[in-house]
Amino acid sequence: MRKTEKDENIAQNLRALCHPRRMIIFRLLAETQGSELCFRQIQGSTNIGTTTLIHHLREMERGWLLTRQRKGPETYYKLSADSLLHSIDLIHEIMNARFRSSQAA
Repeated sequence: MRKTEKDENIAQNLRALCHPRRMIIFRLLAETQGSELCFRQIQGSTNIGTTTLIHHLREMERGWLLTRQRKGPETYYKLSADSLLHSIDLIHEIMNARFRSSQAA
């Protein structure tokens, strides 16, 4: 079986979430009114050190889970969940196809 671009995108999304601290950041941003927080707000809410937080935010950005925008001296982060939702839908299709075929046999 050949690796496809879809497979790479799914793996990238899941890799971006596969750390407990990234899940904390993801949940924080998902539960935020207005859905964006500046770096200092994320750091204050998570108690994650600066260099560690920068690393995790970059990994999440590489995985297309969030976007960032500079506003003056602050950097704001916002979830960009469309890519993750698409990957979850594809995984769901794969699982449904697999289990439907095994139930039919």
